[in-house]
Amino acid sequence: MYEKVVLIIARIIITPLFIYSGLGKILHFSDNVAKTPFGDTLVGQLMIVAAIIIELGGSLCFLTGYRLKAVSIIWIVYVFLTSVLFHQFWLYTGAQQSSQFIAFGKNLSIISGLIYFSLFSPERRQS
Repeated sequence: MYEKVVLIIARIIITPLFIYSGLGKILHFSDNVAKTPFGDTLVGQLMIVAAIIIELGGSLCFLTGYRLKAVSIIWIVYVFLTSVLFHQFWLYTGAQQSSQFIAFGKNLSIISGLIYFSLFSPERRQS
C-alpha cells in the first residue's frame, strides 16, 4: 500500500515538467521549431509535433497510470536525445558550459527516475 502511494506521488511530481514543456511548445511553436537542428523546415515542425505528443500524451498516461513502462522507456530515449541535441556542454566554456552541464545533469537525473518507473511500475489493468 505504502509503495503504491509513493509511486503515485512520484508520478504526479514528474509530470508537470513535461506538461509545462509541451504547452510551451504549443504556445511558442515557431520559436521552438527554429531551435531544432533542422530549423524552420517540415522536419523541424514534425520534431516539435512529436515532442508535444510525447510530452503531453506521456503525461496523461503517467497521471492515469496507463502504460507506465512503455511511456517510461519512450521518455528515457526522448530525454536522452534532448540532452545530447540541446545541452552540448562539451562545446562551451565558462558560465555557458556550466549552465549546459547542469541542464544535462538534470536530465540524467530525470532519466534515472524514469528507469525506476520502467522497471518497477505496476501496469494498470484494462477492464
